[in-house]
Amino acid sequence: MTMQEITQYLDNKINSDENIVTITFYEVRIKFDLSEEETQEFLRLCKTRLENLGYQVYFTGAKYMYQGESKVVQSNELMVAIKENLE
Repeated sequence: MTMQEITQYLDNKINSDENIVTITFYEVRIKFDLSEEETQEFLRLCKTRLENLGYQVYFTGAKYMYQGESKVVQSNELMVAIKENLE
């Protein structure tokens, strides 16, 4: 995927819900047909962009707080990004 495609993908996610962005295994590995190596690079680029936009980024298995609830990034989710200073 090009940087432009990644930017467009993230912009669509943010427009859908600016408070939380979830990137699933299905989207990346099946829908986009990325290899394991391409997936890691995709996630690295997404992480950088989301952090620059003021998001806290969490990967599979990580714990995070959202709307006052403790949550865990599920096994089918590769990344969850939460807008900082939500509450």
